[in-house]
Amino acid sequence: MSIRSIRYELEAKLEGRTGGLFSKPIGKLERKSYGDGGERLKIWLRNLKVPDNSIAVVTAGGMEIAEVPIHDRAGRIDTESRDPNDFPNLQADQSIEVHVGNVLILTGKLYKD
Repeated sequence: MSIRSIRYELEAKLEGRTGGLFSKPIGKLERKSYGDGGERLKIWLRNLKVPDNSIAVVTAGGMEIAEVPIHDRAGRIDTESRDPNDFPNLQADQSIEVHVGNVLILTGKLYKD
């Protein structure tokens, strides 16, 4: 097993409004660039009170960066590529939003990790 060096990493903790009797929705976005030329985008979402098979659309600065299928109130994507053009160009302090349909579910802001 080899250890990969990380050139840079951005993260956003995603939070929603309180959910009354239920846990509030939460999530996280990670964007990594590795020294070997690899790129990775990872998003996980939990406690979403939406129907199964809903699609959560993740945006950064108003631009769509991913669609995450939701099942059992949760969704996750974890993609990796050696082509940096396969991933959005994200920057620290950029706002992240997660919508299901026209409803804003989660928000956060990117920071360097």
